[in-house]
Amino acid sequence: MTEHPDRDGTRPSDAHPPPSRARGGLAATRSGHQESERSFFCRVCHRSERGIWVPAGWYLLERAPGGRGRHIRLGLYCSVTCLVQAGQMLEEGAAAHARRTNLPSEEDRRRERQRVVTVAQTLLAGGASIRQAAEQLAVPTFTLKTWLKEAGIRIEHAAAEQEAARIAVATSAAATGARLTTEQHPVSLLNEWVQQERITPLEWTVTTSGPGHAPLFTATVATHPVNAGHRVTATGSGPSKAIARTAAAAALLEEVGAAAFADPPV
Repeated sequence: MTEHPDRDGTRPSDAHPPPSRARGGLAATRSGHQESERSFFCRVCHRSERGIWVPAGWYLLERAPGGRGRHIRLGLYCSVTCLVQAGQMLEEGAAAHARRTNLPSEEDRRRERQRVVTVAQTLLAGGASIRQAAEQLAVPTFTLKTWLKEAGIRIEHAAAEQEAARIAVATSAAATGARLTTEQHPVSLLNEWVQQERITPLEWTVTTSGPGHAPLFTATVATHPVNAGHRVTATGSGPSKAIARTAAAAALLEEVGAAAFADPPV
């Protein structure tokens, strides 16, 4: 329906706006199309106003429980100052609750985090891996990595130093024939690099030569460092396949160690 202006040039809707528009303006509305006035109360400065809608410029703090649940109203605040003060009051209340229940406060958590980062730096400098440091400090590995990065510690540089130490242990033990743990074994170390996508999957070939009562096994292993542009091959030999594979893996570690942790080409 078209509205025609009166003789004075105004429209009927301008002279008599709907009650909701006249009272509410641009303020937020309440559900249910309620037309009766109610009181709105600021929880910080105790200012109150009456109206149908939430007063313009006020802040309504709600929490969504998720799903189809309705939002839960947490508080109504008349200004940003009151909203900020409410946040400070919540922090003070949380700290008081932590003291009553013997829970660590925010400051205690910050100090504990700094302690973990400091101890982790010492462990990493001593040759421990990120995983070993996390296990010793009883902290998830991902959490420890995040804390170290936020503290400005270059995990990649620390990892390169750790791997260099592991390579030295693995190659020297393989050369002397010392007994190796699974974590120290050259083949295990190479497989870890494959899982970390630092090198491509290993390609093995094993050949046999010599008499049947004293065979000589020769193992050849090849890979391609992701951050390098060339293929690397190493060979090892021994009286058994296991010894030959260990020797080949140790030789490959020496060849590919630096390239595996080099910066990727630009």
